[in-house]
This record gives sequence, C-alpha cells and structure tokens, in this order.
Amino acid sequence: MKLLAPKLFYFYWFVALGVYSPFVVLYYRRVGLDEAQIGLLLALAGITQIIAGPLWGLLADTLRLRRLLPLVIVCTLVPVALMGRASGFAMIFVLALVHAIFSVAVSPLADSATLTALGPQRERYGSQRVWGAVGWGVSTVVAGWLVERFDLGLIFWAYPLTGAFAAFAALAMPRAALPAGDVKLVAAARTLLKDPRWAWFLVSALLIGCSGSLVHGFLSLYLEDLGAGGEQIGLAYLVASVSELPVMALSPLVLRRWGARPLLVTAGLVYAVRMAIYVVAPSPSWVLVAQLSHGLCFAAMWTGGVVEAQRLAPPGLEATAQSLFGTAVFGIAVALANTIGGVIYRDFGFGALFAAAAVLAVIGAFGMLLVREEQPVVVPS
Repeated sequence: MKLLAPKLFYFYWFVALGVYSPFVVLYYRRVGLDEAQIGLLLALAGITQIIAGPLWGLLADTLRLRRLLPLVIVCTLVPVALMGRASGFAMIFVLALVHAIFSVAVSPLADSATLTALGPQRERYGSQRVWGAVGWGVSTVVAGWLVERFDLGLIFWAYPLTGAFAAFAALAMPRAALPAGDVKLVAAARTLLKDPRWAWFLVSALLIGCSGSLVHGFLSLYLEDLGAGGEQIGLAYLVASVSELPVMALSPLVLRRWGARPLLVTAGLVYAVRMAIYVVAPSPSWVLVAQLSHGLCFAAMWTGGVVEAQRLAPPGLEATAQSLFGTAVFGIAVALANTIGGVIYRDFGFGALFAAAAVLAVIGAFGMLLVREEQPVVVPS
C-alpha cells in the first residue's frame, strides 16, 4: 500500500499538467497576447529551472519541512486559479512567474519521495512514474474534447481540482529533499568545458534541445493556425506521448550495442525532418502523423544524452555533468528558444520558426558526430 501514494500522485499531477499546459497558450492568444509575449511567458519555465532550482534545494535543507511537496503543489494551484481572471500582460506575467517558481520543485521533490518509499527497490521507479504518462495521455485528449465543446476557461478550475488530488496523495509520501546548490558548480563546469568533447556535446545538446523546446512551446498555437480544434490538439499530445514507449523500451538494447551517439544523432536528424513536415503541412492530419516521430526525437535525445554525459564526465564530476546537461536542455534551451522563437513566430510566421528549428537540429546532430568516441558505453543489464 505504501506505493499506492506515488502512483496516485504521478497520475493526478500529470492529469493537472495535461489539462493546462497544452491549452494555456491558446488562452494567452485569446486575451490578446502576441506570440512574442507568449514566448516570454513560456521561457519562464527555463529561467526558473536555472535560478530557482538550486534555491529550492537550499530552502529544503534550511527549513527541514517534512511536507514540502504538498505545500509546493498547493502554491502552484493558486496562480492558475487566478489566471482565468487576469487581464493584461503584466498581471499574467506575474502569475505565470509565481507558478513557474513553485512548479520547478515538484518533479525533483516527488522523485526523491518516491525513491525513498522504494528503498532498495529503486529499479521499480519506472512502474510508479508510468502512471504520470497515463494521466498525461488521458487528460490531454479529454481536456481537448471539453475545450472544443465548451470553453478554455475550464482549464483554470480543472488544474486546481486535479492538482489538489495530487497534493493529498503527496501527504502520504515520505519526506522529500532536494539537493542543495553546489557552490563549486561554476568551477566544475569550467573543468568540464576545457574538454573539447564535453563542449561539443553540451552545445550540440543545447541546439537539439532548442528545437524540441520550440515544438513543445508553440505546437498548440501552430495547430490552431492550421485549423485544428481542441480535440485534435489533445490527440497530437497523446500520439507524441505514446510514441515514446517503444523508444524507451528499446533504448537499452541500442545503447549496449552501438552506444549513445546513434541515439543523439538520430534525435537531431529526426527533429529536423519533423520540423520540415511542420513547415509544409497543409492540415492538422499531417502534424498528427509527424507526432509519431516524437519518441525518436525527445526520448532518444534524453536517454542518449544522460548516458553520454556520464561517459564524458571526469571521475568525481558525474553528478555535475548530469546537472549541466539537464540545465542546458530544460533550462537554457527553453529560455532561449521560446524567447527568440516567439518573436520569429510573430514577425515571420510558423514556417520560419520551424525552418529555424530544423537548421538547429541538423547542426546539433552533426555536432554530436564531432564528439570523439574513446571508450565504450556501459549500460547495466
């Protein structure tokens, strides 16, 4: 029974994300924000990942709060509940910033609590986390169907409602802790970046990550511009989520046989093809087909990147390497891509946006080929 709480948490938390994240950008447009302003709001997730992540670690250590995870979740619900009543960019920006600051702590706190509950059986983490994928897949389709038939305003009460269920589930989970910020991170980063292999890898991952961030940030707006309704938008996210499953299942075999490099190069090249389809797609149906490649894009890039970062890291800097890789892909790439991408979308249209994303992905893929292979990748069976 002790593992029921993590399953319920992941399910309800990702239901909350699924009813909100794909559709809030449509609301931003509905209240008169342009694509550049929307891009800036989307960039807040990356900015807070860089800045607020380490601060949450310090706060967790200083206050020693036993129930920090439920508290953080509740603090994400309030700004979303108020968002539906906000008017003007300034007020929406403040609410989105507060939401981003608290949201950045939820996943690491939940993962920490889940691993604590599992004890020595940490290999069972995936069977807990998979309920998040179930919740996300179900909620995006259902929310899309409801949005198309009723109103976008429903996301501002559906998120707090399902998020509250996640908070209640989190009350039954063990105390979670976040790693405190490492004051030697900058020095460690300098050590890593002196290695040309690591520099090429990090820059290439950043470029591929920018391509992925543009898809995640602007897909809903793009589909709406093609004439899609809420139901097709939700279905597009479901297709992408399902496409990750076979890649995740087969990636250990690929890593053991060929190493991480093929996964990373494949991710960049498939991202480029996917972006090209977006540029020429005449209807949402084409986009739904292109979404099938999401697994070979995001899942391959993330799985291969984690292994490659570990392989390239000098002894003693493995954790720092993973932190820098995650910051590059989910922090810097999200912040840069959405800020600049919003301006491109507004001034030149989605064709120029996804063409630029394709170029970045190709450069990133070729950059991965320049990372020298000097030792085999070891993946546990």
